[in-house]
Amino acid sequence: MMSDQQLKEELKNMKLTKSQMIVLDILRSSGKGGVTPKQLLDKVSFAPRTVRYALRKLLKKRLIKRVPCLQDMRQWIYVPA
Repeated sequence: MMSDQQLKEELKNMKLTKSQMIVLDILRSSGKGGVTPKQLLDKVSFAPRTVRYALRKLLKKRLIKRVPCLQDMRQWIYVPA
């Protein structure tokens, strides 16, 4: 596992947007339980489209991963990679 300083340096090189950084910080602080997109929307004041875009870009860069929600199989839970 990377230290916080190493992670910050690597994230600077990836050129994440502000919304992507905020979503990633929320996911990292949520722990191993993960967060659904609905829970993310409750924590930020972004439009749903912005959150979906940030999640998609973070998935593409392999900074987060998604797992099925066992309580509601129609949803995904996002966790830090």
